[in-house]
Amino acid sequence: MELVIVPGPGAVPIRRTLSKVVTTIGADPSADLCLGTVDRQWAVVKREGAQLQIRVLGSGATFELGLGDRIEIDGVVLERPTADAEGPDRLPIDRLAAALADVEAPDEALAALLRELLELLDADGGAFVLRERDGYVVPLAQKRDGSPMADGADLLSDTLVRDVLESGEAVCLSDALAHQRYGHVPSVASLQLSSALCVPMRLGGKTLGALFLGKRGVAAFHERHVDELETVGSMVLPLLAQLRRASGRGEGEYLLVGEHATMAEVRRLVQRIGPSTLSVLILGDTGTGKEMVARALHHASDRGGKGMVALNCSAVPESLLGAELFGAKKGAYTGAIADRKGVVERADGSTLFLDEVGDMPPPMQAALLRVLEERQVTRLGDGESRPVDFRLVAATHKDLEAEVEAGRFRRDLLFRLKEVTIALPSLAQRGDDVLLLASLFLRKAERELGLLHHRFSPAAEKALLRHSWPGNVRELKATMRRAALLCDGDAITPDDLQLAPVKPSSPPPAMELPLAEARERFVADYVTKTLESHDGNREAAAAALGISLRTLYRYLGPA
Repeated sequence: MELVIVPGPGAVPIRRTLSKVVTTIGADPSADLCLGTVDRQWAVVKREGAQLQIRVLGSGATFELGLGDRIEIDGVVLERPTADAEGPDRLPIDRLAAALADVEAPDEALAALLRELLELLDADGGAFVLRERDGYVVPLAQKRDGSPMADGADLLSDTLVRDVLESGEAVCLSDALAHQRYGHVPSVASLQLSSALCVPMRLGGKTLGALFLGKRGVAAFHERHVDELETVGSMVLPLLAQLRRASGRGEGEYLLVGEHATMAEVRRLVQRIGPSTLSVLILGDTGTGKEMVARALHHASDRGGKGMVALNCSAVPESLLGAELFGAKKGAYTGAIADRKGVVERADGSTLFLDEVGDMPPPMQAALLRVLEERQVTRLGDGESRPVDFRLVAATHKDLEAEVEAGRFRRDLLFRLKEVTIALPSLAQRGDDVLLLASLFLRKAERELGLLHHRFSPAAEKALLRHSWPGNVRELKATMRRAALLCDGDAITPDDLQLAPVKPSSPPPAMELPLAEARERFVADYVTKTLESHDGNREAAAAALGISLRTLYRYLGPA
């Protein structure tokens, strides 16, 4: 919102964009809007929807100021310009969305978008900022001509950016160098900016990044820019998040994206153990992205130059699994018309990914264990052993400890598989990551299907967060493709998502139990439901709950 202030009779009017929810006015240098003609702490201006509420601190008097209104307080005139007051045109959101859609790589898309913004807003430089733990990083900073902004690294200690990330409110400076707080910060002082704008980028109520723009010219940024750039931020944030990915290409870069603590831990493990030769066991429900994590591990290793070899053990008939794994000599069985390599031999010098390894029959488990111990493979019907050098990554949705206890899986093989274990959370457990991934998949669907940019309505965001996502990330991707096609307007609604209705929760039990017993029942019920949501996989459930396997058994009690 814009406010025009005339400090006294005959004074030059001052135009200010009120980008904050609350703006202070006074003679004190620390005031947001410093006026020498009033008391040190004179008034507070608060944005209330389309209205401005002005409270004079000395008298306590309160005034409302709508579009076109004009009032005089203590000799100071305050005025709201009318809707048709002179101002810049609206930003062409479709043009900006097209800049994102023209290129596939996230870094290239961000650079194209920033070039468009700098041109449209006549800005001299800009940067995208991504929050990271206690600080933030600047993945892209460039000048109007497209060259890198050498001073972009200075943003890492910039008070202005930190204030925006902490408060979640935009900062718009029309006279940046004269500002008491921000006039000497690196991005303002070193670049000699006359006007600066920093807009937060939010997701699910959290501020995850910011967009910074600066001008050296006379013209200042306008209030309209704040609201519009926040819309742009919703388009940009998924691309920034992609730059966090540990490694990998294609869809895997989407599945390793996430701000939830569990995904940060997955990325940390991939980076830490990816370069090693340790065998990795990936646990998680169907559709959580186990193969994508395997590919990330592969690309993080020195074997990444060769293609990863993958086999889904549950998709191959038991009679053919031996040949698929270890290969076969010509004539070894009906239909073996030539010598053939199995996946173990094809993975020599690379990574072998065995999906749904818990479905492997016992004879194949014994044969695989022998290969792992001897690092040699013998094709079916052949007496010759061949040396193999491969890194094994396996995955399952089953509880292999329970499978061992039931006699369906070899304990010695399990020990060889899980030198390191990575447990993937279900999508429903990842909180606001649902919205982040939904935006990513929506942008991807729009590019593939040649559709215009859409945004999520608030009701659609709530529906996405409420849904239980039994199909996990795979279901979310299909939902976004469907919604992109069904949406007739610019905002996706719950009807476009076509999600199953939320089942009403059962009424709470009567509060008549002693607190200790009620707590015990709640914990046992919660742990049991978490275990059920992971299809009985105790390791995955324990990882999701943040407890040890021993503690999980204690909570479950005797079978």
